[in-house]
Amino acid sequence: MTNEMCSCFNKINDSLPPESLKLFNDVATAANAGEAYMNGLKQIPEAVLLKMNAALMMVAKPGTAVKTCLEEMDKKYKSIGGEKVEITRKMVDVLKKRKDSECNLMLALMRIELEKQEKGKK
Repeated sequence: MTNEMCSCFNKINDSLPPESLKLFNDVATAANAGEAYMNGLKQIPEAVLLKMNAALMMVAKPGTAVKTCLEEMDKKYKSIGGEKVEITRKMVDVLKKRKDSECNLMLALMRIELEKQEKGKK
């Protein structure tokens, strides 16, 4: 499931500016993903941020390759069930064990989401 989801997210890699790919690689391995992301955003020029935002919005835009891929995954794995925070935590753990950086975009985004979810539970 994690590898399939990674493949979905990687469909936007070509649309992301190099500066944002570097940011996501840094966030993927940072001690505090959310903090690293927010600090990193401050270092990126506004024009690059606009391109990055446009690429990330493809995840939610109907008809895009990434959105279609994620919808197909959702149908396939909907029966798994379970608490969202726990599933996200397990996926983050799996991604952290990878020896390559191929899934760092997804890892970074999932770590940021997991930190938000865990703060919301406190």
